[in-house]
This record gives sequence, C-alpha cells and structure tokens, in this order.
Amino acid sequence: MNSYDYSIYYRNWHDGSLENYQRMASSKADQIRDHLKLSLDAKILDVGCGFGFALGGLRILGYQNISGVEQSPQQAAVAREAGFDVDVTDDTIEWFKTKPASFDGIILFDVLEHVPASVQIDFLRAIYIALRPGGKLMLTVPNANSILASRWLYNDYTHYSSFTEHSLAFVLKNACFANIWLDNAKGVGPFPKWALRKRRHWGLLRKWLVRWCWLQVFKAEQGYEPIENICFELNITAVATKDL
Repeated sequence: MNSYDYSIYYRNWHDGSLENYQRMASSKADQIRDHLKLSLDAKILDVGCGFGFALGGLRILGYQNISGVEQSPQQAAVAREAGFDVDVTDDTIEWFKTKPASFDGIILFDVLEHVPASVQIDFLRAIYIALRPGGKLMLTVPNANSILASRWLYNDYTHYSSFTEHSLAFVLKNACFANIWLDNAKGVGPFPKWALRKRRHWGLLRKWLVRWCWLQVFKAEQGYEPIENICFELNITAVATKDL
C-alpha cells in the first residue's frame, strides 16, 4: 500500500462532517445526472472513490448496484463508514484484470492525473476491458487551458499531469475508446448582461471579464486554430463509450 496518508491533503477541503458530505454528494449527483445517463440497475464502479462523494451522488440518483475501488486505506475507510462497498488495492490495473466486462459504467473523477504519464494509457485500457460492450467511462481531469492550471496541477503533490482537450482525446483513443465526448461548454460564453442588475451577481461579471481577457491571450499566442469554444473550467469533463 502507499506509505503516505492522502487524506491529509483531502481534509484541507473536506472535514468529514455530514454537511460537507451531503453538499459534495449533491454536487456529484448533478455532474453524473447530466452526463452518465445509464439505467438505474446499471453496475457502476467509482475508481479512486475517496471519501465516497461520487458514490453518494449515485445513491441520490437512485443507483443501487454501485461500488468503489481505492488505493488509500484511510479514504476507503471513510467511504465504507458511509455504507459503500469499497475494495482497497495498491495495483488498480491488476485489480481490473480480474474483472473483464464487469461494469456498465465507470467513474474516474480527478484520478487520471495521479497516474504516471507512462502508465496512463495502460490504465485506461484496463478500464476499457473492465467495461461491458456499450459501457461508459465518465472522467474529469485538470484542465491545462484554465487560468489557474499551474496551481491546480501543483497544489496536489501527487499530481503528474494536466490535460488539454487534445491530449485527453489522445490517451482515450489510444486506450481503444472511439466514441468520445469532451465538454467545452464553459469557456467565455456570451456577456451576462442580466448580472448587471444586482450587485450580488457582479462576481459573474468579473469571471466573464477575466476569461475574456484570457481568451485574448490565446488568440494572440495561438492564432493557428479555432479556440472560441475552449473550456476554461478548472477540470475537463469527458464521457467515452466502449464499442458494442
């Protein structure tokens, strides 16, 4: 097993309280509802499940056939206390090899960046094999296009990489996934005129202005490709489907 306690980092933002758990589970439910779209009897695995927030989101949505796998015993213990079935392994690729065509859906939230770049494609291939035909992988990774990309990458000591839309598509395609959707909906967007009406919405105006300026940097430095729809969120969200 890993010799360090990853929950030390995790607890900077998650204090283990019921309130924090409910807020995070609700947020994950919103993410999953919008993108995964599987039948409620689907068998779903959360890889690197941490404290069980995504599992909690799945439970909110009505999924019952859910489980997790985690490398950190400390985090797995928290998820188990919340009532989830969680395996602990120090070799997830080998763990997947024992479960071919076992899952209808696999969630990989904020995990791939913790895998060394030299192993990432093999890791995703193992996930591909563990999915049933037509099964879906939903994942999030740090977005190298984000204004705070460097902080988002290096704030976590265990991160190896961040991704653009091109590099993420590259690793997914080389892992045999063919049907890939990348969310690029949260770039600059139209000017939010409605936010001018009330002071409490002015933060949205500031966010729009900062992203508009960031887009001008992209245009000045990288004028050889269309960049209007690049996502500037901290994470890129993707869904990839295994061929039937």
